[in-house]
Amino acid sequence: MRILVGLNKKSIPDYLDYTNSFIIGLRDFSINYMEYTLDEIKKMRDDYPSIEIFVSVNKNIFNSDLDNLEKQLIKLDKIGINGLLFYDLSILALNGKHHFKFPLIWGQEHMTTNYNTCNYYYNKGCKYVYLSNEITKDEISDIKKHSKMDLISFFFGYPEVSFSKRKLLTNYFLYHHEKKENDIYTISSEKENYFIKENKHGTRILYGKILNGIKPFDELRNEVSYALLNEEFMDHNTFINALKVFKDLLDKKINVDDAISKIKELTDSIDTNFYYKRTIYKVKDENKN
Repeated sequence: MRILVGLNKKSIPDYLDYTNSFIIGLRDFSINYMEYTLDEIKKMRDDYPSIEIFVSVNKNIFNSDLDNLEKQLIKLDKIGINGLLFYDLSILALNGKHHFKFPLIWGQEHMTTNYNTCNYYYNKGCKYVYLSNEITKDEISDIKKHSKMDLISFFFGYPEVSFSKRKLLTNYFLYHHEKKENDIYTISSEKENYFIKENKHGTRILYGKILNGIKPFDELRNEVSYALLNEEFMDHNTFINALKVFKDLLDKKINVDDAISKIKELTDSIDTNFYYKRTIYKVKDENKN
């Protein structure tokens, strides 16, 4: 297992004591990672030739996007990246046309939940799958057992609940005849808080508690290829301290109980999410007369 970091600032040296694998967004084509231009990605590759660079291209692709996307992917292939995370199936068509050297990561958010579909996309040329954050630890193990794909799983950060192409914040304030002051707001209920963030691609909603996957991180170390830790919305120092805990546990410098305690000391806003609770149940069969 390797630790894969979703950046929140463009200062690579801050992270290098703990990881050399990073995931970033391609400008104008990514909805949930810090965006980089092609020139910035090339500079990152030139400045840090030994790091792994995974690039996210996970927005819905429209016909008007295709020419520009194709040109950018050809240039990315020449730069030399370690993987391309995609959502839209146009990527598979472009890969069939150009046979890119970079590995493909099937990352259709809430649909990456079972080994049969993983095997389908493996046969379509995908090396990795970025698993849904709504499946259990046991389901992840089951996918590893029955799938040929390498697994990427989310272990720390604010989980994304949903994404809409619509400008939900803009529409809300227009409807109420109010001024939208920010692009990020908090939705609160009696039990939970959520972040809602709008940009030019649409609107994302994130769960307001940090996913603390330190225990399943330890339990799945031999099954998951990359453990994703995402810094978005998080205090930088808090994230770096958490990253150190994950790295120390991975290197067996501390045990899992100490790691759990250290993460809890960093923030009290944590949740194990769905790692140990099922989200789908079979409806009870009724006897038929």
